[in-house]
Amino acid sequence: MEEDPRPAAPLEQHPGGGEWRADALARSQHSRLDLEQRAPDEDRDEERAAALCGEISRALLGDFAPALLLLPPAERRRVQALVAYARTLFDFARQRGVEGERLSEINRWEFALESALGGAPAGQPVFVGMAREQARRPWPADALDELAACARRRATRARPSTPAQADADAQRLARAVATALLGMPPPPEVVTFAGALVRLYALQNLGPEAASRRLPLPESELPEGEESPERLLAAALAECVRLRPRLLKAPRGLVELPPGYRRAAMFALLAGLRLLTAIEDGDAAFLADPPRIGLAGRLGLLARARWGR
Repeated sequence: MEEDPRPAAPLEQHPGGGEWRADALARSQHSRLDLEQRAPDEDRDEERAAALCGEISRALLGDFAPALLLLPPAERRRVQALVAYARTLFDFARQRGVEGERLSEINRWEFALESALGGAPAGQPVFVGMAREQARRPWPADALDELAACARRRATRARPSTPAQADADAQRLARAVATALLGMPPPPEVVTFAGALVRLYALQNLGPEAASRRLPLPESELPEGEESPERLLAAALAECVRLRPRLLKAPRGLVELPPGYRRAAMFALLAGLRLLTAIEDGDAAFLADPPRIGLAGRLGLLARARWGR
């Protein structure tokens, strides 16, 4: 069955209730971050939690979401739970407002996860999903710590200073996610490839991000105040030049992944190259209308990734 191609909807399952996350700011009317979050009703049903994590991950991953269909069902749930957790973690990091509030929310979200993984009742659906996976195969604690550290870095520094810094940040995040999923550090080639996908995802959504004053491109490539369509396009094309070699070198590292993850990564590679080409061959119009892969294109890439055609 094909993934939902609709654009991501705002995530409404953010933590906010003081009862389940011991939130001191929940009683304060002075926290703008806190006012933007709405707590879901407590629901410890694992199937409903899994469905919600699936919705969140499909909305976030967009054109890369069909890769999940190539994973075994148990691993698909694991990926969806981690993506849903990380989505909210980075939502906090990207919020407007005081830096200290962003860091405080990240700390609370991390503490709530630790409590759930330690056996405390988890009413928040994302934590229900994460706890279920903890019981099936424990999450590497160091990888989850590193994921939170990446979010804190994003909360304190909105943009990388140089392309090298952008590459380091993306690879750090990619390594944390891959280690959490696989249970061991991935091969260096996989980290390089996954880091390139992180940067490509940001590039695909450059227009909406720029409109929201959240430029993902390095400051050295696009100084503050110079965000004209022409400058954005030039910086995007320069980013494409940096990313294409990293994607083209990926196959030699993907062979070391487990079969399901290898097929999913191959879909991500094929989708990434198609999106990269669309940006390279287009013009500044892609800022207002980000390139997407249609239904037929997704089905074709799924067949190629599954059967090597």
